[in-house]
Amino acid sequence: MSRVTYVYNPATADQESLRGAHQVRIVTDAEEGTGVNALPGGVYGYTYSPGLPNAPLFAVRRYRSYETHKLASGEVFVIAYADADAARQIEQAVADVTVRVHPEPQDDTAFLVQIPYSRIRQHRQYAAPNQDGFMVTLGPAVT
Repeated sequence: MSRVTYVYNPATADQESLRGAHQVRIVTDAEEGTGVNALPGGVYGYTYSPGLPNAPLFAVRRYRSYETHKLASGEVFVIAYADADAARQIEQAVADVTVRVHPEPQDDTAFLVQIPYSRIRQHRQYAAPNQDGFMVTLGPAVT
């Protein structure tokens, strides 16, 4: 029988900087488990359900969970990591594009990306937190 080893992955400097730029705070104990759609603006948390309108957010980062920000404006972002090509496509897409993103940086996926929910057209989410990222189809980048 195999055993999963959970590792604490502290936030990167880029994540900390993005939290400051987005002016978000971690969800409170009372808010934990609430869907991002029902939370007030200005919060962030972690979820295994990135891209879902009612993704529950939690204060503790768990293995392969995705950071999600809800800005004061109500706009929601999945914070993830991608390889250089996917990061470029996310930033510059002029048509729909499908990319794979990951919850933590890895050797080949070290570029921090922020994906606005408003651009998500379709995603293929895996139920198990040990799967290799998730595929998401995004609409064109707004320039």
